[in-house]
This record gives sequence, C-alpha cells and structure tokens, in this order.
Amino acid sequence: MRRARILTGGVVAFILLGVVCIPRHLSSQPRAVTVTPASLYVSFEHNGLIFRGSLPTQRSKTAILEQAQTLYVKKGIRVTDQFTVDAQVGAAPWVDIIPQLLPILGWMVERGSIIIDGRSLVVTGQVTSPREKADVLQVMAPAVRAGLHIEDRVTIAQTTASPPASVSFSALQLSLNQVLAKSSIEFEPDSATITAKGHAVLDHIVLLLRKAPTAPIEIASHTDIGGAAEHNLQLSRHRAEAVKQYLTDQGLTNPFTTIGYGSTRPLSNRKYQPGLPQNQRIELLMIRTT
Repeated sequence: MRRARILTGGVVAFILLGVVCIPRHLSSQPRAVTVTPASLYVSFEHNGLIFRGSLPTQRSKTAILEQAQTLYVKKGIRVTDQFTVDAQVGAAPWVDIIPQLLPILGWMVERGSIIIDGRSLVVTGQVTSPREKADVLQVMAPAVRAGLHIEDRVTIAQTTASPPASVSFSALQLSLNQVLAKSSIEFEPDSATITAKGHAVLDHIVLLLRKAPTAPIEIASHTDIGGAAEHNLQLSRHRAEAVKQYLTDQGLTNPFTTIGYGSTRPLSNRKYQPGLPQNQRIELLMIRTT
C-alpha cells in the first residue's frame, strides 16, 4: 500500500513537472531580428557632395566614396561622408551599382540628387538637352535590373533666343577674358594633365559657354619660352586638346578648334623666367562667322 502511494505521488509529480516545464520549452522561439532597409541620399550642398544613408557593409561604403573622390575631388568638389554602416541593415542588390551611377550628377546644370529609399530610386536635376536626359536614364538602367523603380525627375533646361551675335559675342568674350585673367588653366609641369585648380577654372568657363552653345570657339595654347621649340609646340597642342576634351565631356556642343602656338607668341621675352605665367597660358577666342 505504501509502495502504491509512493508510485502515485511520483506520477503526480512528473505530470506537474511536465505542466510547468514543457509548455515553456515548446513555446520558446528565436526572436525575430529587425532588418532595416538599406538607403541612400546623395546631393550637392554648399559646393560639396554629401553622402547620407544606411549601408550593410563597410566594403560597399568604401567603394561608393572612392568613386566619388575619383570623379569630383579633382574638380574641387568636397566629398562628405555621413553614411551609417550597420549589421542590421539588410543586403540590397542595388548597393553595388551605386558607383556606376555617380557620374550623372556631374552632368546636371542645376545640381542634382539621387535618393534610394526602399525599392524606389528618385533622380532629380536639370540637363541641357533631351540627349543628355536619355544618357542619364541609360546609366540608370542597371538600377532597374537590381529591382529598383526609377522616378525620373530630370528636367531639360529651357533655352531662350540669343541676342544679336555682335552683343552676345562681345559680352561673352569679355567674361571669358576676365575669368582667365584672374585664374589661368593650370597643367602639371611639362604635361597636358590639367590640375585641380585648372578644372575649377574650366567649370566656371563651362557655365559661361552654356549661354552660347553654338558659338565657335578657338582654344589657343601657349607655352613658356624655355625648352626646345618643337617640344613646346607639341606640348601646347596636347594641352589645347585636353581642354577641348574636358569641355566636351561636360556636354558643351560648341564647335571647338584647337591650336598650339608653343612659345612663338610670348607676352614677355624675359629669358631667365621660363615659367612666366603669362607666357604659359590658354586663351579662349570666340570666332565670328559673319
């Protein structure tokens, strides 16, 4: 009898243990991790390019910023990193294609922006022609393949009728002369590589030439009076071509001609200062066609 009571008590205790412990064990589920969607916001502010948003890895952040530095720092544009890298940010296929999209910001007349939030990409800005807008949208194509919906807010600048050539040409030539008198287009020593300061001057010139997109322009390059004459001639030609290439890369449609004068037209004949700035120069001359 006593054995039966002990056995009964053991069964009851086992059942109670199951009631208390087993449901807790069965109901325990791993907590769901909250995943934050990756996001991106890039815009020009105060002559600087600001990067904001949340990215999943340091690698993706580095790739984006390195491309921005390559494209814009040499033009005197500051790149500011305000990214957040968080392990709880979900991976997104579009993150890896952002470096391919960054060049379009340099094509905008009015400084543009790229915003990605969720599954939409909003691109804003202003370009000078339907062709440039088509180029922007073509560059955005990989974003569509990465699953993003493109919201196109790129507008085309409205052009107005030009004033008489005698007035517009004179005013524009004066403006070009004033810019180049204040700051010359600089190159690396004995090279046709334009410096960062030279790019900044050219960016100012681009804004002026957009006002006369059909005006023929002669790009005349001069070197100092040091060195061999043939070398100076070739160097001046290469520098004139480098300036033309930069201007056309910015979307200018002017008919450009280039000419290298070497050291044949110095503004000063002082031989002991071969690097005299006024001898080593680029001139932009508007050509009248009538």
